[in-house]
Order: sequence, then C-alpha cells, then structure tokens
Amino acid sequence: MKRQIGVLTASLLILSGCGTSQTASGDPGAIFAGAAIGGNVGGAIGGLIGDNNGGWRGGYRGSAIGTIIGTIAGAAIGNAVSAPKQETYGYRIERTEPYKPQHETYPAPSVFDNLRIRNIRFIDDSRDHVISSGEKSKVIFEIMNEGEQTIYNVVPMVTETTGMKRIYISPPVMVEQIAPHNGVKYTATISAGERIKTGNVTIRVAVADGNGQQYDWQEFSLPTER
Repeated sequence: MKRQIGVLTASLLILSGCGTSQTASGDPGAIFAGAAIGGNVGGAIGGLIGDNNGGWRGGYRGSAIGTIIGTIAGAAIGNAVSAPKQETYGYRIERTEPYKPQHETYPAPSVFDNLRIRNIRFIDDSRDHVISSGEKSKVIFEIMNEGEQTIYNVVPMVTETTGMKRIYISPPVMVEQIAPHNGVKYTATISAGERIKTGNVTIRVAVADGNGQQYDWQEFSLPTER
C-alpha cells in the first residue's frame, strides 16, 4: 500500500511538471528513484514516530504520512540532480559579419581554415553586460574542427582592439590538438582597472596557429563605465 502511494505521488509530480520546465525538468527515472528512496525512508521514520505516540494505528497513519512527504522530497531531489544545467546571465554574442580570412598572402590552404568559432558568451560580475571599473568578466567560446584532420597547436586569442587603457585580458593558452569534428571550450578573463574611461571597447575573439597567424575570428563591442 505504501509503495502504491509513493508511485502514485511521484507520477502526479511528473505529470504536473509537463506544463513547466521548472517543476520537473529532470530525468523521470531519477525522479522515480528519488521518490522511492524518499518514500521508504519517510515511511519508516513516520511509522516509528506514530507508533510511539499512538500505538499501531498511529504507526500506520504516521507511516502513510511519512511516505507521502518522503516521496515528494525524494522526487524533488531526483529532479534537481538530473535536471540539465544552464548558463545563467550569459550574454550571447551573435556572429554579425562573415568570416574574413587573415592570411591572404599564404600560397596554400591551411588545416587551420577548418577551425570555426561558435557560441561566444560574455559574463560579467554584475551581469549588466557593461565593463565597469574594478570589475572582472569572462569571455567563453568554442573552437570546432570541421575538417577531416587533427589540428595541432591551436591558440585561442582574445584581444582588445580599440586601445582602451586599463583593460587586462588573460594570456592565451595553447590547445595541444583538436580532433576532426570535435571542439574545445575556452575561457578568457577580462579585468578592468579602477579608473577606466566611460565609452565602448571592442573585443576580438580569434583562433590562431602557433606562429600567431589568425584564422576565423569575431568582434563585438561592449560599453565601459568608470
């Protein structure tokens, strides 16, 4: 009987979450497992408490109530653990201009031509998408290898192109290799000095080879504030 109560309660929780991703966005299997464990534990504890206070009738009643409460709590934990994680407050940078190769003087194509920058995100401490004095922020992006060969010694680059003073960007870290049809996620930190100017700053995100030659790239502008 208690098992039927737990299963019914978990089923109602999942069905009630069909209309909203915030209620039951996790794996149904994980929700049922959490509900079963929570129901068993809640039923046992509730039965002991009820038995001490009201005999076997109180124990049965306490066990039933404990099963319901434990099932709800267990289902909520299972949903929270299995729900997909999302980046909050990320400012997505859309590609606003076509790819412009930076190596027209090279006589032959390079495997680096197959690298593409995707999913650029900018996240600042205040989440207002403004670089303020003394603030730290991050630029996160992916580098994908769309070719058929492994590419070695890939250098992700994040630079400031407008000459704004007191903008400090973390130095690039070389990626040893990117396999065909695979990618890497890269994060660069941006620190603003205490007395930056109010205006706008342009950030360039690029991918380069070991010699510093840039290939696919994207620029975007952000306001700055003292």
